[in-house]
Order: sequence, then C-alpha cells, then structure tokens
Amino acid sequence: MSDVDGGGPPVANHEILLRAITSSDWWVEDERRVSSAAFKNRCFSVNVESICGLEGALEHLNTILDCPHGGLASFECGEARRLSFDARHEQDPNHPDNIAHASVYGDRSSSRRSRNAKKLARLCSIVHVPNFNG
Repeated sequence: MSDVDGGGPPVANHEILLRAITSSDWWVEDERRVSSAAFKNRCFSVNVESICGLEGALEHLNTILDCPHGGLASFECGEARRLSFDARHEQDPNHPDNIAHASVYGDRSSSRRSRNAKKLARLCSIVHVPNFNG
C-alpha cells in the first residue's frame, strides 16, 4: 500500500471509480483504450459511480470540466488498491459541490507509480469513448 496523503475516508473496495479522459494524451486511439498517462500523477481525481451515476459523470465531464469530446474509464477501487493506488472521499477544491469526488493517491516512487499506472490502464473499462478528433 502507498503512503496515503489524503485525509478523507477510504472508498470501499467494491466501488467503481470513473476517471474522466480529458486529454488526447490520455487516450490511445489505435487501440481504443485509456493510456497510463491518465494515472501517472501522484494524485488524480475520480468520481464514485454509485454516488453520481454514469449520467452524472457524463454531465460533469461535459459541463463542469468543459470537455464534451472527452471520455470516461472505469475501474474497481479494490483492484486499484492492490496496485498501490488508494482512493479517498475528499472534496474537490475546484468543484466543491461534486459530492461524488474522490482523490486517488499513487505510490511515492515515480518508477513504481508508472509501472502500476500501466497495469491500472489495462484493467480499465471504457464506459464512454472519447472523440478528440471530432
């Protein structure tokens, strides 16, 4: 398990987390999959699906994040935790009304975090395909 920076309560292992794919750098078009670049930061934001629902996550992507061409990838919290990513329910300072927000903290070692980001990307399901060419 990674050293956890966040002070929020842990997200339950069974929860499905939704990662917004807001950059073409986070999408491998030829393979139609999320890139590990979406998970390489020490901390990244997700929405907890059971709180926001898929429709709520899509609305957040389109209106709040202003990324109508973006996509959504999903993964199970417990699978991410086994890869040293730890999800915590925490308020998003940029969008404090988003009650579904969670922060995911990765390993402090950038080489381990990069290796685990590749594994996490392979575990993801694509629930909304981005269209950065449109």
